[in-house]
Amino acid sequence: MRIVQRVTAFFLAAVLMTSPFTAMAATSTKISGVSLRIASDIEVGSSGADVSVSTISSKYYVEEVEIKNEPSDEWEDGDKPKIKVTLEAADDYYFASGFSKGDVNLTGNDGTVTSVSRTSSTLVVSITLEALEGESEYDLDVDGLDWDAEDGTAYWNENEEAKKYEIRLYRGSTAVTSVITTTKTSYHFGSYITKGGYYTFQVRGVYNSSNKGSWKESESWYVTSAEAAEISSNSSSDDNSDGSSSGSSSGASGPGATAGSGAWLKDDIGWWYCNADRSYTVSNWQYIDNVWYYFNETGYMVTGWVQWNSKWYYCSDSGVMLANTTTPDGYYVGSDGAWIS
Repeated sequence: MRIVQRVTAFFLAAVLMTSPFTAMAATSTKISGVSLRIASDIEVGSSGADVSVSTISSKYYVEEVEIKNEPSDEWEDGDKPKIKVTLEAADDYYFASGFSKGDVNLTGNDGTVTSVSRTSSTLVVSITLEALEGESEYDLDVDGLDWDAEDGTAYWNENEEAKKYEIRLYRGSTAVTSVITTTKTSYHFGSYITKGGYYTFQVRGVYNSSNKGSWKESESWYVTSAEAAEISSNSSSDDNSDGSSSGSSSGASGPGATAGSGAWLKDDIGWWYCNADRSYTVSNWQYIDNVWYYFNETGYMVTGWVQWNSKWYYCSDSGVMLANTTTPDGYYVGSDGAWIS
């Protein structure tokens, strides 16, 4: 009996020695996806390359960030910084075999995962950041911002170099509208003024997607509850019909059911949501058909982790913010969608 036991023990030891991954997998937890936040300070004309990469995960950590194409002189317009991020698995964790580019989620500065390579304890992720853009060659600053306190119309002076304008409305520090595009030098916000409070609007001139001015903010305008009720009741959605941006409401199916107040649209970059007034949300959340979606600075729907007001939220592959559940990479989010650490 002792001989049989010794032979069995020897056999098991030999199997574990010749298959270290099997032994490690029996006692460690697999990492099947990673989420990284990129913060880049690289600008056109700078000679340095300051990029940081972070993660909220306790399963792995960032060991090294390396710039692969740092220029000998300075960064130029159109350059795409390439970075290599080395991750190390924490104790009792390992990176799964078959790890692919699709298993890496990026937030922060826009970038594309170009390749990944792994061992059980190390994951190397190669990322190409979006092309750098130089300062606008146009003077697109806007002045003369003013309110018409009778009906809630915002006015500003014309900028001769601007082809259009982007505007947004705030009540206190809360955004009331997403970014709205218009070719006029006024916009009627009456239908959005539904509550009492201090209202301001912001506006900037736009030449094209790469050339936009700085946001300018109006003086605050206090509206009582009674005044808000009167202004909104006398307003119509057609008040801005000849000046807002020409988006399409094709009703194309998207990551959620088509809402009565707008439509999901898709192009070569991704999904975005066109509101009934032909505006679209940027750098903010929007509640559509009873669920929340987040849209990035260019108006496209975001998936994966989103950092908002110092909290982390997770949007599924369909764009829907998760709540009261565990995310695909193993974190629990509460009823408000925020990660519970």
